[in-house]
Amino acid sequence: MNLIYRQNVLSSDWINYKKIVCATYMYLLFFGLMAPLQAETITIGKGSGIVWEGMPFDVKLAGTMDSSSLLTSYGLASISTSKSTCISSSELKLVNGYLVYPIGQGVGIIPRATVLANYKTDNGTVETLNGTIGLPITSATAGKTTITNPVGLYQWCLPPRMTAINKFYDISYNRTSRGVGTWVIIADGTQTSSEVNLEPLYYSSYSSTYTGDRIVQIFPSNITLRISTLECTINTTANIDFSTVTYSKTPGAELGQKSYPIVVNCGQASDKISANINLQFRAISGLYNGQATRLALNQGGGYITGEMDTGTTGGGACNMTTGLPFNNTPVKIGNINATDSNKSISNRLTWRLCSGGSRLPVGAVTASAEMLVTFN
Repeated sequence: MNLIYRQNVLSSDWINYKKIVCATYMYLLFFGLMAPLQAETITIGKGSGIVWEGMPFDVKLAGTMDSSSLLTSYGLASISTSKSTCISSSELKLVNGYLVYPIGQGVGIIPRATVLANYKTDNGTVETLNGTIGLPITSATAGKTTITNPVGLYQWCLPPRMTAINKFYDISYNRTSRGVGTWVIIADGTQTSSEVNLEPLYYSSYSSTYTGDRIVQIFPSNITLRISTLECTINTTANIDFSTVTYSKTPGAELGQKSYPIVVNCGQASDKISANINLQFRAISGLYNGQATRLALNQGGGYITGEMDTGTTGGGACNMTTGLPFNNTPVKIGNINATDSNKSISNRLTWRLCSGGSRLPVGAVTASAEMLVTFN
């Protein structure tokens, strides 16, 4: 699948969709500790860049360290192919500019994860490790220390210090480590039609003794990657500018509305497949009050809703919660058959700028999201 476009735009007044990305991927949903594992197929196409993102995870580990030693191959927050140590730098490979775990010719997988760990040092200080693994980078702050990767010979690995310390942890303190994120597949365009069986990956909080290790599988077993020649492009307005609108502190009041066509064109040259074609949106500026159908303003106090015609989504009125989801949930807009070389799907998107109430700011505001054309 290809990265169709990434567009940066500037808004003159009320709203700016700063980053709209189109790619193609299959979305599979898992919450918390992995659900019972079933055979699944991820489908990507022939393009390059980010070609798939999905399988959200949210896991929390806890337990005593059982050893005071800090060794840099045992991160308090780590994503690895191994149940016993951080992943070696030699196992990762640059694909299209991203350091990924290779899963086929010209294809690799990388996490997009935020992590948070709490622990106590041997001198009695409780510290927090806060950072990211994979995308956009692997780094963290731990106490007053900045952790970067590689750390020693390892990647996707966040110990609380960059060098080994013989006596560092309070061995009896119940440390915690949480990882929240999704998986991303990257391609460089050299992939060919094939099927690849993918290996499981784990979120871990390691100790220098195995009794202190805490591990959970976050990428399932029995996953098959299907590489096809299917490719989709999208044509729609990326810059949603509401211009000057009426100010209102009434919660749920509609401040502005814009409507634009959206056309998705898909084609496959050979090895044709049947697939559903979806749209997915991922909030960059956040979800307003955690509501999946409300894209938060960067400045707070208000939100954006979306609605598609043809009944693809529920109503997107500001006082409703049934519009377009901004949490990566796929919205099916059509399908392509194995007998089709091309397919064009037209819809219309309506965007609304909404007041959140008394905290609605005065002046220009912005919001941002990623939009993806996807298939499964």
